[in-house]
Formats: sequence, C-alpha cells, structure tokens
Amino acid sequence: MEKFSKMVKHLVQRRIFTARPHCRLLFSKTGVWPQCEEELPTEIKKEAEAYWKEKIYSQGSVKCGEACGKREKKYVLSMFPYPSGKLHMGHVRVYTTSDAMARFYCLRGHEVIHPMGWDAFGLPAENAAIDCNEMPDQWTYKNIQQMKDQLQELGCKFDWDREIATCDPEYYRWTQAIFLLLFREGLVYQEEALVNWDPVDQTVLANEQVDINGCSWRSGAQVEKRFLKQWFIKTTRFSKSLLDGLSDPALENWNDIIKIQRHWIGDCVGYRVEMTVEQKCVCSGTDIWTPVSGKLALWMPQPELIHGISFIGVHSGHKFDSSSYRVLKHDRYQLLNIVAVCPISQRQVPIIVCDDLPYSEDVEFYVGIPCISSIDQSLARTCGFDTPKIIEDGKLVNSGNLSDLTLESARQEVTQQLMDIGAGGFQTSVKLRDWLISRQRYWGTPIPFIHCPECGLVPVPEEQLPVELPKISSFPKRGASPLKEAVDWLTCSCPRCGGKAERETDTMDTFVDSSWYFLRFLDPSNSESPFRHDIQDKMMPVDLYIGGKEHADLHLYFARFLQHFLASKGIASHSEPFKRLIMMGMVMGQSYMVKNTGQYISKDQVDFSVDPPVALGTGEPLVVTFEKMSKSKLNGIDPQEILQKYGTDTTRLLMLGNFAPSSQRNWSEDTFPGILNWQKRLWLTVMDFINIRKNTQDSEKVSLSLEGTQEHTQFLWKSRNRYVRSITYVFEYTHQLSVAISFMQGLTSSLRKVPNCLMLSEEFERTLGALIIMLSPLAPHFASELWAGFCSVANSSHINKDLALLEQQWPEVDQEYPLSLKYSVLGKEAREVKVPRKVLDHLTPEAALDLISAAEDFQDYLGERSIIATHLKVLPGLEASVFFKYKVQDISKVKEALKKMNAEKKKQKLEKRLKKELRKAEC
Repeated sequence: MEKFSKMVKHLVQRRIFTARPHCRLLFSKTGVWPQCEEELPTEIKKEAEAYWKEKIYSQGSVKCGEACGKREKKYVLSMFPYPSGKLHMGHVRVYTTSDAMARFYCLRGHEVIHPMGWDAFGLPAENAAIDCNEMPDQWTYKNIQQMKDQLQELGCKFDWDREIATCDPEYYRWTQAIFLLLFREGLVYQEEALVNWDPVDQTVLANEQVDINGCSWRSGAQVEKRFLKQWFIKTTRFSKSLLDGLSDPALENWNDIIKIQRHWIGDCVGYRVEMTVEQKCVCSGTDIWTPVSGKLALWMPQPELIHGISFIGVHSGHKFDSSSYRVLKHDRYQLLNIVAVCPISQRQVPIIVCDDLPYSEDVEFYVGIPCISSIDQSLARTCGFDTPKIIEDGKLVNSGNLSDLTLESARQEVTQQLMDIGAGGFQTSVKLRDWLISRQRYWGTPIPFIHCPECGLVPVPEEQLPVELPKISSFPKRGASPLKEAVDWLTCSCPRCGGKAERETDTMDTFVDSSWYFLRFLDPSNSESPFRHDIQDKMMPVDLYIGGKEHADLHLYFARFLQHFLASKGIASHSEPFKRLIMMGMVMGQSYMVKNTGQYISKDQVDFSVDPPVALGTGEPLVVTFEKMSKSKLNGIDPQEILQKYGTDTTRLLMLGNFAPSSQRNWSEDTFPGILNWQKRLWLTVMDFINIRKNTQDSEKVSLSLEGTQEHTQFLWKSRNRYVRSITYVFEYTHQLSVAISFMQGLTSSLRKVPNCLMLSEEFERTLGALIIMLSPLAPHFASELWAGFCSVANSSHINKDLALLEQQWPEVDQEYPLSLKYSVLGKEAREVKVPRKVLDHLTPEAALDLISAAEDFQDYLGERSIIATHLKVLPGLEASVFFKYKVQDISKVKEALKKMNAEKKKQKLEKRLKKELRKAEC
C-alpha cells in the first residue's frame, strides 16, 4: 500500500507541474488538450460547437426508408410549430427533448424517423402579414427559413427530406381530399349555428378560444354571439370509439393525459338522434310543410323511447325562438310553427320555447317523453299534445316495429336503424359537440365545395384538387377576407350541371391541417395519395409524441378522431396514432409587479441589493413570481440571448436539467451553476485522463496490479453498471431527462473519487467512455470534443475508435451485474431479489417464482394467500417484475392485516400533520 500511495503522489505531482498549453486552443485542431482548471470558458465550448456542427450532422442515421424492418423503427415526433419567425423558450424545451430522444434511439440501434415541418396556415400568420404589409405566403416562407436556421443552431437534427408546410398546395390538396372523404361518409355538414364572433379579427372562434371574460384569445375583443352558416365535422360519431381507445394497451405512459381526454369526451351514456325540421305555411287555405335548413341533434339516454316523444323544447334565445316561427304565446311556453320529423316513423313532433323545463347541462334540446316523466306529461296535456303510452310490462307497445321488444332489444334495433339511415344511432356524451371547422379568413385551406343555384352544394371533383388559394396583389385591412373579392377565383362552373356557380369562401380551421400531418411525414413526396398504406403500416404509430401540455385536449382529440376514422375505412392500420407522449409544461419567466399599482417592470428596474427586492429608485414593494412569458409582463427570455451567452450545448443542458418535462419550468439563473460546474468537471476528468495516460511510463502501468486498486476498480464497475442501468431506463421509459442528467453527474463524481492512477485501468476507460456516449444525445458538440480527447489515449476493445461518437453503441449493463427482480401482492409494499443480468434477461414465469420463493421471508410476506398464476414482465438489461394472481386461504387474517396497515397509515398521517402544525407554531 505504501508503494501504491507514493505512485499516486508521483502521478499527481507530474500532472500538476506539466506545462499548460494556452486554454483557448481546441484539442480537435491542435491535438493538445486545453488545461483549464479554474474555469471552462464559454469561448472554448463555442469553438467546439463551431468545429463539430457540420461533422456531427452526418453522424448517426435518423432516416427510416421503405426498407425499415431490419432494425426496429422509432418514430419520434415533436409537434410542428407555427412559423412566427422566432423560436421561443417553449420551442427550445420541446425540440431539444425531441432531438435528445431521437439521438438516444439511434445509439440504441433503431431506425429513427425524426421529421420537422410547419403548421403554416392560420389567423396569426394572416394578421402578422397585414401588420407587416406583406403577403401571407411571402411572410410565412421567410419565417420558415429563419426558424429552420434557428433549429439547426440549436443543434437539432431533423430529417429535412421529409419537411412539409401545411400552406403548400401539395399538402393541402390531401387535406381537401380527406375532407371530401369525410363528406362522402356523412361526417361533414353545413348548418346555421350560434357562434362566437370576433369583431376585430372578423372570424368565428371555437369555444376554447374565448377566455373566461368572454374575450377573444388573440385580439382581446369582446366576443359577440351570431347565427351564421358554418361547416362541421361530425366528430361525435366516433366519441365512444375514442373513449374506449383510451383503454388500449398500446397507449403507454399517457398518465394524466388520459384523464384530460376522458374529461373532454365525457361519459358516452346517451345516443344521438337526428331529426329534420319542417315549417308550416298556409297556401290558398292549405297547410304546406316545407323543409327548414339543418337538423336537430337530440341526445337521448333511451333512444328506444323514440315513439313516445311528445314534444321538443328549446331555451328562449335559441335560433328557433324567432318571430318567423312563433305562433302562440302561453304563460309557460311558446308554440312554434315548426316541427321535428321522427326519422323512424316520420311522425311530426311539436317544438316549443320553454325555459321551465329540467334541461340537462350542455343540452340544446329537451326531449319530452310523458310516459316516463310527470313533468313532461303535465306540460304535454297543457299544450294539448299526444301522450302516448309505449311501455307495458317491461316491453314496448305502440312503437311500430319495436313493439313487443324488451327495452334493451329495442335499443339495439332502433340505434341500428338510425345508423342505417344516417340519422344518428351512435353513442356519445351529453356535452360533446361536433367540430366547427370553418373560418372567415383567407390564409387557410380552402373548403372544396361549390355553391350552384341549380344543384345546391356540390363537392369539387378530386381530379380538380387542390382548390388553391388565389394570388392577390394587395391585402385588405384586418378583418376582411379577400376571397369574396377575388372574382376570377370565386366564379366557376358547376361540376355537375356546368352552369355558373361560386366557390365556398370559408377556409378550414388549422386543427384540420394538423390532424393528419404525422401520416404525411411518412410519405411526403407521394403525388398519388396522402400516403402509401404499406409505409404507414410499418411506421405507425408514432412511438414518442412531444409537445406542449396545452395541446393535450383539442389537438390530441382531433388527431385521434381522424386516425380512428381512417382506421375504420381500412386506410390506416392503427386506430391510435401516438404510442407514448411527453406533454411538456410551460417555460415560465420571472416577473416583477409593483404591488400598489399592478404595473409590471423589467428586471433592470429592480433593486436586488435588499431582500426582498424592491423597485429601483422608488423602493416600492414588488410581487415577484414566475408567470407565462409575455411582452406585457416584461418577463420574456430570448433564446438567441441565451445561446449567445452560453453556447448551444450548455443551453440545451440548462433547459433539460432540474425540472421534469411535464412540469412547469421556471427559468432562473439560480439553477445554472450545477450544469456549468458539471461541464467543467467533465472537462477536467478528460484532461486528467489524457495527461496521466500520456505521461505514465510502462513500469508505472505495471504497478496497477498492486493490492489496493481492486477496491476502487470494483467501485467503478458497480457505479458504471448502476448508472448505465438507471440512465437507460430513464431515456427508454420515463423520459425524465433531468433525472438522467442527475445520474450522469453522479457517475462523473464516481470517476473523480478514485485515485488518479485508476485512469490507467480498463475499468476507468470503460466508465468514462460510457459517460461520454450517454452525454452525447443531450450535448452532441461538447461530448464530441470530449470523445476526441478520450479516444486519443483510449485502447479498450469496448469502443470502436473507427466510428464517430454518435455512431457508437449505447452502453450496456454487464452480464454479471445483479439486477432487480421485483414482486408484490395486493396491499403489500413491493420487494425484490437480485439476479444477474444473464439470468434475468431469459427468465420464465416459473423460474422467476422459484427465485422469489427462495427468499427467506417470502412466505411471511405472502401471508394467507396461495399463488394460482404468475405474470412476468422483463425489461432486458434493466429489471423484471412479477405480478401474482392468488387466492386467500383465510380471509379473516387478511382483513386483520389490512386493518392494522390502515391504522398505521392513519397514525403516520396524524404525526405528519402535528409536526407541520408544530413548525408553524414555532415560526
């Protein structure tokens, strides 16, 4: 040991007194590692990024072609952005995460699809173009190029061969084709509806685009209610399918997103029943019933009672509550001269205006059925309506072909009849509405329909697609769509009769464009169809979908709807488009508001010399908090400033560290030192590794066999395997990259704990090499420079020095390393036994049970239960879990054990609460 200690001291002294080259010279250029001990200058990191930028872009395949199948594919997709022309911090968070995951899967040997495109249509682009006095297409494509450059500066490697923009006619041609397919299937219709009208932007807003104060989400104007003829997609037709799809085992790690989707869809405990409407007109003393535009979409929990409907009620203020329809006013109701026509019996059902009815929340129409409601019976008699008796001894009577059927049998029969004639019959929730997709603006996908005075509404033939937006020489002021003034474009011939007709001037909601873009990415150059069936069959679903949590309801719902529809037609192979999700929390900026006035001030107007900080100059107290970044709150952070100050890879690490992806990310420089110090420690570790390996004589290398090094070697072996397992699990299953960074920092500490002479060992080399490889998806330029220095003195057979860093294999846990075989039974804390990887990877349920049963306390743990089945889940190289199916031998003992466990939990809760109250009292 004494000789060993002298050798360590000799090596350390030799390293300390070695002449230091100038710190600003890059190893990759000079072959000499900069000796930066005090600090790691940003300039050297930027120099490394400039050197490696082009080189690493060609490293590691991120393309997956038609031959995908030799290796497992991974489709990594980040939500494509609206091209504002400038990335914000939310973009930085989403796209660095996406890039890191794509690079990880490449290192794991997968064929990776990692495309990027542009959600380029929509109101923001149009308004910005008007404000800038520039045509929307010119403004949009200029911004696309700027943002593309910024993404490349961020170090993101996308497959630009797949690039799409929704404003490209070659893209929206297929959006229009899908829209026409929906129309042919009876899922597109046009009718008058009460809509939210933005008087500033002069367009319809969805309910979700109106804030709690009734103002537009974008213009801030007070929203008006108007009746306008609008286009709808009947998304409710698939509401039950979408709800059931949330239980699909193919959905992994959706967690709270399932709750969001369930809440959005609602409980599908009723059925849709559609009725046409007719109005009574008297002509020459004769009653004539003429159709009224639109249908009544009724929600009925018991559609089998359709023959028992006596009347339909609407609230005052409904579009039917009009002087055109009112004929008789009563204290409780108003009778209208319009009726609903039952699609099964063709019986006319009166419609009344009445607020004195027990309307369910979110229901537009009240369905009066006297035979099951005393309220309905009383009102029907007051109005003089029929009150048919249709239930007798649990069966239907006076119900046409439903008579003599049980209620359950009648429900199955009537819903099938309704579906056969296109009058509903499908399950849906009481609150879900069809998708209003029309917008009264220019910059959007044209709705491919023609209005003919002879033929009515006529779809544009598919061979005439795309219906392109007309080129315009000047743009009118904000609010007015130029499509109605584009006479040459507006006027056309009817495809059916050849007569003079006009094009539809509404354009589609941008959510339509983004509801299928993930399919087009797979076959972006196809001019014959939106995508080839065999390609989507191989490459769908998206394995990992990454985007803002604010899109977890609407966008996700619409994308799922379209995928369910395409799957129902055999066009898509998978009903669910996304396998795993990372829904990112917002990046928040620190804001400073003067407490007394509510005025926001910028950071440079704050006096930080006192605690808490106050307004500079006035000393007024401030409210300091983290809020959504905005210009009005003066708390925005420009990513370009961060990139300029810290460089690309440091910015990526700062964004990915400290916070879970799904959580709110408070952007604060207080969190920076941990990342900056870690980078310096990594740099010093490689520097010491190079110095010691270059300056150590062969005779000193022999001394490594001395007693005393084995303990440190074993420590490194355990550290490497433990951290490789943990980091791999995080990347593969939880995607908590902040945790992965924390583990990498831990592995760095392990490397720096051992004596410097261990740097001569193969184990140190394996561990350091593994760390650099695992760092590379997060900081590819910085890691590449570390790798260049590492490889200059490395000689292990565990790396391939002929391959670039991003073409290496991801580190694996050694075959002898013990991994966890976990097991649990209901009501018991999970336990585990340790099993070498070479055994765990090949476990069978029987072998797993044998290993667990050999544990000393297993029978005590099992208690009064006997195992009748075992389910085994193995994650090769990581862990395994056993789930027992059992029967209870003595239920009384189990109850007693549960009682004791619950009592203990209550006791712990009480102790926790008392301690909390005690701390408050002490304060």
